[in-house]
Amino acid sequence: MIAANVMTNTPITVNENTPVFEVVDLLLDLKISGLPVLDSNGIMVGIITEGDLLRRSELGTEIKRPHWQELFLGPDRLAKDYVQSHACYAGAIMTARPLTVSPEAPLDEVIGLMENNNIKRVPVVKAGKLVGIITRVDILKALRTILQRDRTPERAHEKTTDDNSMQKEIIDRIHSQPWAPKSNIRINVKNGVVDISGAIWDENIRAALITLIEEVTGNGDICDHLVFIEPTTGFCIARDD
Repeated sequence: MIAANVMTNTPITVNENTPVFEVVDLLLDLKISGLPVLDSNGIMVGIITEGDLLRRSELGTEIKRPHWQELFLGPDRLAKDYVQSHACYAGAIMTARPLTVSPEAPLDEVIGLMENNNIKRVPVVKAGKLVGIITRVDILKALRTILQRDRTPERAHEKTTDDNSMQKEIIDRIHSQPWAPKSNIRINVKNGVVDISGAIWDENIRAALITLIEEVTGNGDICDHLVFIEPTTGFCIARDD
């Protein structure tokens, strides 16, 4: 999946000269948390978000620093703080040169940008022009579409139901995972019920194995006979049925 598959096309924008009160109205009326900012040529030059509007003189929340910190930071930083809390137009408050992606960017790259930079939205730009925006909500919408599709009767019939085929698929998937124990996990499938046994040294591995099986079977018909071995002492703890 790529950015173009999930982005919101032709997003609502403001320009550098949009008054702050109009920006606030748009954010509240549209129930969104950020707006791309365009220049007079339609080129995106920044983005303005809820976070840019928290430190405002109108609220009495402008940044107040100890005198020693003011001396350390110098007038440039203090002047920037003043603009942030008092400016009247979007262009003075926006975050300039935000991170962007192309429409062809893989979705995992987009999510990586969000995670690594602690941002909630990524503009999509082509040839310098804004063509869309991806927010966390857009990603959830894409996930919902896939989950709904997987619940259709047609997809349910695609699930493996033969015991031998199901057992083979589960074993093959376990062997393909770097976290999974390969030699001491046993899988047996009878009448669609999966029995899993063997030794694990971390409860996260148990959870991952159960999740893997549920992906194959589409249900929770699992008998968990895994034994937890405490790494430090070597004590074995069997799971109660």
